Amino acid sequence: MKFRSFLAVLLILLIPCQPILAWAECGHHVIASLTFSMLSDIDKQSALELLKSHPNFQKDFKVPDTIKGAEETRLWLAGRAGFWPEVAREYKELNRPMWHYQLGSSLVLGNANLVKVHVTPPASYGDATLDTQEINIEQAIGLCEEVIRNSNKSASDRALAFSWICHLVADAHQPCHAGSLYAEGLFPQGDRGANSIPTLQNKNMHALWDGLLGGSFDAGDVRRRTAEIQADSALVELGVKSIEMEGGLLPATWLKESRIKAITHVYTPEVLDPIVLAMSSGKNSIRPLNLSEEYLKNAGRAAQERAISAAYRLKVVWEKCLNGDR
Repeated sequence: MKFRSFLAVLLILLIPCQPILAWAECGHHVIASLTFSMLSDIDKQSALELLKSHPNFQKDFKVPDTIKGAEETRLWLAGRAGFWPEVAREYKELNRPMWHYQLGSSLVLGNANLVKVHVTPPASYGDATLDTQEINIEQAIGLCEEVIRNSNKSASDRALAFSWICHLVADAHQPCHAGSLYAEGLFPQGDRGANSIPTLQNKNMHALWDGLLGGSFDAGDVRRRTAEIQADSALVELGVKSIEMEGGLLPATWLKESRIKAITHVYTPEVLDPIVLAMSSGKNSIRPLNLSEEYLKNAGRAAQERAISAAYRLKVVWEKCLNGDR
C-alpha cells in the first residue's frame, strides 16, 4: 500500500507541548560561526559586550582550555550563546521548553477528520515577557527582538534575549521544529516533530536531524563544517537569496520553508511506507528505520542549506537588534 493514497491536506497546527531538542551543540556553533564571520568588527564587539551581562555568564560561558587565541575565543562565545538555551534546561527558572518550536502538521495520513488538531496561536507575543513559558518559537523571536532593542530593559535581560534569539533563529530552520506527522491510529497526536520515529542511525528521526551539522562541540569539526559551507558557492548564493526574497526576514517564512523541507527530505517514501504499512496492519508502533545512504546524503545537504539560510538571516537580526533598523 503506497503512502500517497493516504495523504491529506497540508495544515498549520500546534501539537501538545512535548520536550523538543534542537540542532546539536556543534550545529549551533556552526551557524553562529557563519553569522559571526559576516558581522562588522563593531557589531562583533557589541554582541560580545552585551553577552557579558548574561545572568549565567560566569558559570556557563567559561571558555574551554582547548580554545586558543582571541578569534577562537570570540567564535566559541558566539556559538555558546546560540547553544545556551539547551544548557538552560538545567535551570527551572530559565528553561523555556515551548519556545523552541511551533509544530504544525506537515503531513496527515489517513482520515484527517479523526485526527485531533489544534489551532495555530497568533504570531504576536502580546503581553508576554522573558518569564512567560507558553509562547511558540515565532512569538519568542519577536519578544526577544523587542527586549534587545529596548534600552530601558536591563542589560541582563537583553543579554538573555540575545542568547535566545541566536538559538531560536537557528531552530526555526530545523525542519523537525516546524512540522509534525499525524497518522491515524499510529500518531493521532502527531509524531512530536519526528521524535516518535525510531531509527537505527540515532535514537529517533528528530535526533538524527539535530546531529546532521555535528554532535558535541569540537573546535576542529566546527571549523571544518563552517569552511565547507563557506566554500560552496551554491550555498552562499542561497544564503544571499534568503534575505533578499520576499518575506525572507519573517519567522513565519522560515517555519513555512522548514515544513516544506520536512515533506521533501524528512518524510520521504522510505520513511512513510513503513508507517503506512504499520497503519494498515493496525499496529501502534514501528520498528527502527534503517535509513539509506542516499537519504542521509540528501538530509545532510538539506541541513547545510538550512544552516546557511539561518546564518544570513541571523546576521540581519543581530544587526537590527544591536543598531536599530537601517
